[in-house]
Amino acid sequence: MLDRPLARGHRTLVPPDPADSQWRRIEELLRSRYRAHHFRSPLDLRAAFTGMLHRLRTGILWRDLPERFGDPEKVRARQRTWLADGVWREIVKLLNEEGAGAPVLSYEAGPTLAIRTRL
Repeated sequence: MLDRPLARGHRTLVPPDPADSQWRRIEELLRSRYRAHHFRSPLDLRAAFTGMLHRLRTGILWRDLPERFGDPEKVRARQRTWLADGVWREIVKLLNEEGAGAPVLSYEAGPTLAIRTRL
């Protein structure tokens, strides 16, 4: 039996991990939008970004993010910042130029429940 309900794919495509040339473009975009202190964190932004994509592709919880991507709470906070500022959308658009990607996975909170009664 499964621990959690089956994953369902959404129409949103998660782009593949960025190639070096793509990462340079992403870094240029980030540097044009954020001040230098955004890059002084011990968090490796490329590894963190790859972790964000990995999480979306696999549907794992933040707490289950493998260590190689960085501290899950810091990665999550960085993604929230990029989402709030509209940068995330620009990055995904940049990476989806080639049209490759995997669907975003999510899990239902629980099975559908139907209650029938006779009155």
